[in-house]
Amino acid sequence: MVNSKNAFWQALVFTLIIFLFGFAFGFFIEQGRTETLELEIINSEINTFDEQLRNRIGEKFDINCEESIESTFRFADRIYLEAQKLEKYDSSNKFKDTLKILHKKYDLLRLLLWTESIELKEKCNNSFHTVVYFFEYDTKSIVVKSKQTFYSRILIDIKEKYPQKVLLIPIASNLELESVNLSLKPFDIKSSPTILIDEKKLVDNIVTFEEIEKFILENTPSEKIKLN
Repeated sequence: MVNSKNAFWQALVFTLIIFLFGFAFGFFIEQGRTETLELEIINSEINTFDEQLRNRIGEKFDINCEESIESTFRFADRIYLEAQKLEKYDSSNKFKDTLKILHKKYDLLRLLLWTESIELKEKCNNSFHTVVYFFEYDTKSIVVKSKQTFYSRILIDIKEKYPQKVLLIPIASNLELESVNLSLKPFDIKSSPTILIDEKKLVDNIVTFEEIEKFILENTPSEKIKLN
């Protein structure tokens, strides 16, 4: 009987130790994630100022086309990679509001980048291509998710094949940002996902890699094309 009681208390103490250890470990993990997100918020603010100053320096200090384009591509790649890091937190309800704000900041950064790239292309004789990918953030629609996965894979392949020719700019269209909503109107974009190529060609249906590649690389000027 004594041995049974001892075994019971030993098991209870062992269980409590494991529980407390797991609780403490989980607390430190969540604390670390919170601190990481706080740093990402600060970093996104720095990136915003960096983009604004970078644009102004390009205008005021007569930076040549080659250096301006290289700087634009480096900045685009940097904020793309930083925004990708946030995806691993998207499943956590605890950080949902914070993540949405961060995504908004990165979308505004990308919009700034897009407007700068349009001016840069005019200045530098269209020496690169802009591919703006409008998508729905945190969509619940299975159809939209599937289409976005399909588009994302094609665009990543395009970017990997033409890293210095294609400026890929993903922007969420459903985060109630007035500047983003306004940017959709001139191109008559009413749904997402949609791909806008060089401010002329609109892709909103299923296409192949080869078709997208052709649309990006063709040099003949044309009106906006909606693919069927």
